[in-house]
Amino acid sequence: MAIIDRRALLAGAACLGAAPLLPATACQAPRPSLAALAEARGLLFGMSVTTSIEQMSRLKQVALAEAGMLVPGVELKWAGIEPQPGRFDFAPADRLLDLARAQKLKARGHALVWHEALPIEVAQTRTPTAMAALMKRHIHTVCGRYAGLLHSWDVVNEPIEPGRDRPKGLRRTPFFEALGEDYIDRAFALAAETDASAILTLNEYDLELDTPWHASRRAAMLDLLNRLIRRNVPIRALGIQGHLAPGRHGDLKPEIFAAFLRDVASLGLSIFITEFDVVDRELPAPVAKRDEAAARAARDYLAVALAEPAVRLLVTWGVSDADNWVDGNEQFRRRDGLPARPNPYDDAFCPKPLRAAIADALRAAPDRRGH
Repeated sequence: MAIIDRRALLAGAACLGAAPLLPATACQAPRPSLAALAEARGLLFGMSVTTSIEQMSRLKQVALAEAGMLVPGVELKWAGIEPQPGRFDFAPADRLLDLARAQKLKARGHALVWHEALPIEVAQTRTPTAMAALMKRHIHTVCGRYAGLLHSWDVVNEPIEPGRDRPKGLRRTPFFEALGEDYIDRAFALAAETDASAILTLNEYDLELDTPWHASRRAAMLDLLNRLIRRNVPIRALGIQGHLAPGRHGDLKPEIFAAFLRDVASLGLSIFITEFDVVDRELPAPVAKRDEAAARAARDYLAVALAEPAVRLLVTWGVSDADNWVDGNEQFRRRDGLPARPNPYDDAFCPKPLRAAIADALRAAPDRRGH
């Protein structure tokens, strides 16, 4: 559900960066910023960015005006930062994290262990000893470089995939095939011993709706979290991606989603909304109608999510429609060929109804300060 093809994304970003940019005065980020609205409720608001921010000055201006946290979208994934076993390329991630530090913004890491965005050598590894060694070197090296600098890490991304041949609802990843469920324990233990200050997070999608598929994933997730906690795995948060796709699947029933959030909170975990956007594949073509539907879906979702006190972080998976992951993903881009509009700002870097919906939800959220 997150950005999958790093080369395609960066190539697209380069093309976008070469296009003429609108004057900086064309549109301004509204005040107060989304970060300020979140802070007033004891929440943290962030945005995902990539190195395309270096070619798109307006993208950078909007992100720095709105966000209290920056999240590298691809630069910290395994294939990006360690394209071949033992050969690390920290430069792209360093530039984004240096920008966050220079602007006094928080940053989080995404993602240490994920079955996609893997070097071929890691994806093909199946022997326990070899996989354990690969994981140890990767996590120790990457976490060690950024120890003490990141608010949180997505340690394991998307481990749930219920099915008849999936024990306990876990996805059959290269890590699972080599190490079984223990790969999750190992990943968290390695991250904890390397960076004790980061909030270690398990990140997942499709946990919200009133469908059999989402229900099976919620059940598998709660079972996994309970097992991890019983084994004293150092997990501190559940990340819920929050890729909304109105009209694509089922409905959001507030009582079902709220009950799941309460169940997670009862385990003593924080909850982060980590990749929030609105995939508009099934929405009508006219921009005004599409934006209205996207904003409505966002309001409904965030009204439930932000009402749960354990939800402490909201990150949008992008800033502007000028630089989005959806158009490059065949599964999610629009069939009519129109550009996707998943982000709070449009391709002219002007705020959309989605931005207003996020702002309204933050204003209405219960105050967590002092709790």
